[in-house]
Order: sequence, then C-alpha cells, then structure tokens
Amino acid sequence: MLPIEVGAPSYKAINFDEIDNEERLRINIELIDEVRDQVVERMEKYKEKTKEHFSKKSRVKNIQVGDLVLQDTEASDPTNTEKLMPKWEGLYKVKEVFRPGTYKLMNIDDSEVPNTWHGLRLRKFYQ
Repeated sequence: MLPIEVGAPSYKAINFDEIDNEERLRINIELIDEVRDQVVERMEKYKEKTKEHFSKKSRVKNIQVGDLVLQDTEASDPTNTEKLMPKWEGLYKVKEVFRPGTYKLMNIDDSEVPNTWHGLRLRKFYQ
C-alpha cells in the first residue's frame, strides 16, 4: 500500500479479497506456459516479417563466373569517400560464386582479391 492510500484508501484497497487474489494468482501460474507459447509464436512471426521486409530491399544480381565487375569504393576503403571521389573502382573478374549474392573476385592479371564481396557492393561492367 502506498503512504497516500493510508488516509484515503483506493477502490483497490477497499475491495481487496485475499482468497480471490490467491486463486487468480494460481490460475496465472497455471497459464504461464500457454502465454509463453503465444509469445514465442509472436516472436517467430515478427522475425519472419522482418526478414521479408529486408529481403524485398536487397535484389540478387545476376552475376556469373567470369563476368567483369566494378567494386564499391566505400566498401574497399571507407576512409576515402569524399564528395568528388569515384564511387566505383577497379576492374575485377568473378572467380567463384559461393551463394547468390556472395562472390570471390580476382584482378585482371589473375591475382586473387583477399575477401569475398556482397553483390550489393559490386556493379557489372559492360564493354
């Protein structure tokens, strides 16, 4: 009870029934498993909707092994992204496709580029 409720008791304090309160608490404890199951279902639905939302934004590019690509300058060197700097650099050849959207690159002189690259950071080069 709050100190202010001592002088002027609230509706809750006047109508408090200890037996009814204990019974309702017992019912809540029995139903807690059902509530947890509902929460898990809601979390799964939320995760699925979030995944759908973000997968709409990322398009898988149709880049094949042997295609020539340009690499995003911001991805390769984030410190060098001034206003008048080029946005795309180099000319690379796709060496391997690990899965849709992830690529292993090599330079034109057949030396391997150290990292894998996401398709959003690559642009197909047309001759």
